[in-house]
Amino acid sequence: MGFTELARMRYSVRDYSDEPVSDADLEKIIEAGMLAPTGKNNQPQRIYVIRSPEGIAKARSLSKMAFNAPVVLMVSYKKDEAWVCPFNGRTIGETDVAIVSTHMMLKAAELGLGTCWIGYFDAALFAKEFDVPEDEQVVHLMTLGHPSEKAEPTKMHFESKDPSEVVRYL
Repeated sequence: MGFTELARMRYSVRDYSDEPVSDADLEKIIEAGMLAPTGKNNQPQRIYVIRSPEGIAKARSLSKMAFNAPVVLMVSYKKDEAWVCPFNGRTIGETDVAIVSTHMMLKAAELGLGTCWIGYFDAALFAKEFDVPEDEQVVHLMTLGHPSEKAEPTKMHFESKDPSEVVRYL
């Protein structure tokens, strides 16, 4: 499957089967994240794999957006390792995490697994409850698992603005 087809078929899964994610698939997904470029190759990302019964129960109690996924990835960056742009002082950590997560999300889709990128959660609460060091910034969660038989893309998945609304040629 080519990249465009993969990108087109991938959607946000909000209902998962009980089938566990294999260690082999999880390793491939993490490897894809590790291949992602980061600012000055500093690799500030930290990937927390939440999949123990206790961890999943805690994630579900902290966010309704954890759905019933058998794995939740909590992705953060180490603040002192993220590259800082000298022109404006902007820390690139969130961008690094987004690139890493996109690589993992697309690898999961290639493997037939589903994901959902979660931004609607209390990052400080997750950091506290999962003992994330204070020098890290939790950016988002990503649910991961086998889509259930009833999982399907939302209607909005197929809606897109016209390129003339978002693309400018200079």
